[in-house]
Amino acid sequence: MASNKECLIIVLDVRQCASEEFKLKSVKCIAEIIKDKIVGSRKDYVSFVLVGAERTMNDLNEKDENACLNVVQYPCTQLCTWQLLLSFYKFINETSSDEGQWLDGLAVAMSLQEQAVVLKCQRQRILLFFDFNHMPQQYEDYTNITNNLLMSGIELIVSTHNIVYIDNAENNEPQAIFQASPKASSLELDNQKHALQLVSHCNASLCNFKEALGSIFKITNRRPWVWNAKLHIGNTISLSLQGIIAMKNERFLKLEKKWAEDNEQVSREEHYSVKGKEISVLPEELIDGYMLGGTAVPYDDTLVEPEPAHPPGLHFVGFAKRSSIPDAYFCGDSLYMLVHQKGNTTSARKLDALVKAMLLQKSVIVGWKIYSAKLNKPRIVVLLPQEPTETRPAALYMLEMSYQHQLQFWDFPALRTDKTECSTEQLDAVDKLIDSMDLECTLKNSQQPRKQRQNDLLPFDQLPSIHEQNVMDVLERKVLDQNRSDKQFELMLRDKNFVDKFWRVPEAIEQTSKHAAKVVKALFPLEQSHAWLEKLKAREREENELPPVKQEQEESNSDIAIDCIGLVTPAQDYKQLLQKVRSITNTTQKDAQFQSTAAQMRLVILTLLDRKKLNLVELGELLDIYRKSCLEFNSFAEYNNFAAELKQRATERDLQEFWRIMVDQQLGPLVLGEPTLDDEIRLQAYYELVFPKMEEDDDVL
Repeated sequence: MASNKECLIIVLDVRQCASEEFKLKSVKCIAEIIKDKIVGSRKDYVSFVLVGAERTMNDLNEKDENACLNVVQYPCTQLCTWQLLLSFYKFINETSSDEGQWLDGLAVAMSLQEQAVVLKCQRQRILLFFDFNHMPQQYEDYTNITNNLLMSGIELIVSTHNIVYIDNAENNEPQAIFQASPKASSLELDNQKHALQLVSHCNASLCNFKEALGSIFKITNRRPWVWNAKLHIGNTISLSLQGIIAMKNERFLKLEKKWAEDNEQVSREEHYSVKGKEISVLPEELIDGYMLGGTAVPYDDTLVEPEPAHPPGLHFVGFAKRSSIPDAYFCGDSLYMLVHQKGNTTSARKLDALVKAMLLQKSVIVGWKIYSAKLNKPRIVVLLPQEPTETRPAALYMLEMSYQHQLQFWDFPALRTDKTECSTEQLDAVDKLIDSMDLECTLKNSQQPRKQRQNDLLPFDQLPSIHEQNVMDVLERKVLDQNRSDKQFELMLRDKNFVDKFWRVPEAIEQTSKHAAKVVKALFPLEQSHAWLEKLKAREREENELPPVKQEQEESNSDIAIDCIGLVTPAQDYKQLLQKVRSITNTTQKDAQFQSTAAQMRLVILTLLDRKKLNLVELGELLDIYRKSCLEFNSFAEYNNFAAELKQRATERDLQEFWRIMVDQQLGPLVLGEPTLDDEIRLQAYYELVFPKMEEDDDVL
């Protein structure tokens, strides 16, 4: 079983100029981290680094006496214990000064992480507590240290006391910023600027003390004690699941089995007695065998021949009523919980539907489980459905059944099912339709700084939607005036414009909803879709490597109005659709129509990019046309996200020739106005792409 242990190096600011509030809260936060790790993470290693001490004691300073001054490191990296907590309280009582660089503290922490490689920890993290105040800091080694952090894969978490959160307008995700202060000096603003740049330079996390505790113990990429499982129903249905040990009966007393004493002699019997009379037999009459207690058992060659191994996994036998299985039949030392495999949305939907059906019918699944190919002993198990909640997906509890003999198993024939699985495009279309009708998310003010990372969807001081506020005002007025006649309210109800006044959806949301509904109707057609059929035929022609006849297509379709982009002449189709978009006078409708057309263009580009033989000239032309259109319609964020997706696909599939087209034609992210130095650095980092095969060739050379 893989260990989940980590090595955490905590860097703490103890300078005299740091505020007392910062020092007290940081020490309290570190103490809470140590105590939680003592209880819940017995294999985690922790060490400390102090920045701003009067003396200097660290490994880097021993190699170079001018390096990392006023930085003191803890003597060793060790497991979290109560003695470590007491030692930490003594360690932070170092005599402090006003000198000390937080970059030097990071350098010492990275050296401690390099020494901790022998511990074979699964994660390496550095937690920096620093007061980015008005005291000057040196940033000559800023780029080198951040690059080393990024290349080493060490996760950096930066925490301080004056951090608040706003929603990023581009991705609608919480973004950490420093709380604005009118008394902030230029040096303090410069220190805060370099701290914010850590997020983009080395993927650091910037947070306050409350969020730091959540970041340390939040692990999203792993489940404890997980083993993969396959639930086979018949011969065709298979669900990819993951098993988790929900409860385990741990005992430290080990029992040893002994079949015989050490001095016991084993010999072959050549005579026996019947009623006190000894009988001898001839050598040819003797057979091989053994004694089981007082019974002679003949030896059989077929008993030692290994039986064919059962396939590992979870196998379905049938459904049974929960009331038909007594609780006394359950046994085993552990309780297992089966959930969908992480990241497998298809398995999640299937399991959710299965659990709901079992709960409705009050039934369970009877099956048998093979834990591994080596330990090939089948176990009869029962799967109990567990209803999903807000914090837990649909799950199945697996309990073993108590039977003396588990040798009889059956394979049922395949169940007849129809394919009803939705595609990713269809699910995304339904999600967009739901999101487009959400008034709360589109009209709330997300630029007000807050102390928490996540925004409160319904705060007590205000309602997120002005339309809901109007409705609540009307209802409140109605309740207050229910015992007396209200002519004004009665006239308002009689007014024909009452519905339009209080219930009319804003024009932008109405247009977005209509467009999303149109996409859903196209992806869930009740009749044959000619556009889908045209794309399918074009894809079949491309797979058969038929030469495209572009001129004939242009002549035949020159007078035909198109509604979508095909795979035969995508550039021409996109230009025709752009002409339609430019002819729209309503700005909201124009933007909505362009977003729909741009989404089709992105899908066509990704489809062409997934082919075995790439038409690089056509891809370069399509990307150039699409990039210029995004520049024309101010769609910078959508193109930059698409450019990042192209880079990821090029890296995963090793598309070196395609990436040369991206670099030569400068088809990277868009920049608004004259590019700044940060923009040039970001673009240079985007175009500098190293492929895995290129790295292998460099290693060989």
